[in-house]
Amino acid sequence: MYEVITESLIGFLWGIMYGAVAFFIVMLLSAVYRYFTNERLSSFIGILFGLGFLGFTGGLLAILEQPTFGGALKIVAVSIFIVWGVNTGDKIAEKIPKKGVSLLGIGGPKAAYLTVKLPHSRLIHDIAAKPKVPESLKEELSEREFTLPADRPIEEIANRVKRRLMTDWGIGDAEIELDQSGKVIHLAIAAKEKGLSVSIPEGNVAIPIKYNIVPAQLAAGDLVKIFLDNSEVIEKIEVKGINEEEKIITIVADVGLLERIRGAKAELVVALPAAIQKQSSISVEQKSGAIEEFEIQKIVNLLKKVGVADDVADKIVKQVQAKLSKMDPLSPQE
Repeated sequence: MYEVITESLIGFLWGIMYGAVAFFIVMLLSAVYRYFTNERLSSFIGILFGLGFLGFTGGLLAILEQPTFGGALKIVAVSIFIVWGVNTGDKIAEKIPKKGVSLLGIGGPKAAYLTVKLPHSRLIHDIAAKPKVPESLKEELSEREFTLPADRPIEEIANRVKRRLMTDWGIGDAEIELDQSGKVIHLAIAAKEKGLSVSIPEGNVAIPIKYNIVPAQLAAGDLVKIFLDNSEVIEKIEVKGINEEEKIITIVADVGLLERIRGAKAELVVALPAAIQKQSSISVEQKSGAIEEFEIQKIVNLLKKVGVADDVADKIVKQVQAKLSKMDPLSPQE
């Protein structure tokens, strides 16, 4: 009985000494494994490695063939220290930052992914001369983040973000610039082109007019005054499109204007300030001067202001309009 107790104490003490060495070895192994694989080292693998590293492989087989109480206590004590080392190394690896200095002090691992964050809606611009997107869409895109592979060139990452914007949010075009760290330094977007017919009100048509001279940098949306070669002048109208190669300017106006300027060419196109209210009035130059197009509502309001009844004012205006429509605009007034 005394020999068994003595052998057990000796085996337990040797187990503590070997276990202390195994603890630090397996702790380091567990920390390295968790740091680079982001997975926990199995306790079973840790026990096998620790016992093998300390030379217990042969001794373990001998103990299994001729088991002794002291040898079993030694293996159990070492295994407890090894499991403790595996858990400690795993916890240490969780607290080590993966950016910056690495475990060996040489350099941290390169991030596998890059996060691209869009700017605030106030810094999302419109692309010049293209349809604008609604402000609600800019609010939706404001400070949105995209996670992309970090091993790709900055130009390719920018193109991927552009494709995401066009496919996921249905915008027509995007201009995006990134610095080397992936920060957005410029973002401008535009809506899809909808075609001309969508923007034409009912009762109006798009009218192409050949021109001789137009201001430089004239673009769609500018307000212009058009002098035609048939002595007529389109006073104020918006440009819907311009073809510089064919020298054609496109406007949108009512069908009546189309009938009056059919076949006419623009001798001169003058750009007007944007503050002028848009309207498509037309005047005709004559020998005695210029007669502005008849404005029905303006005359009706003037008649009502002086006390003429509504039905009488409407009747007077209709008679005057019929008289003017029968006049030959190229003949002198009577």
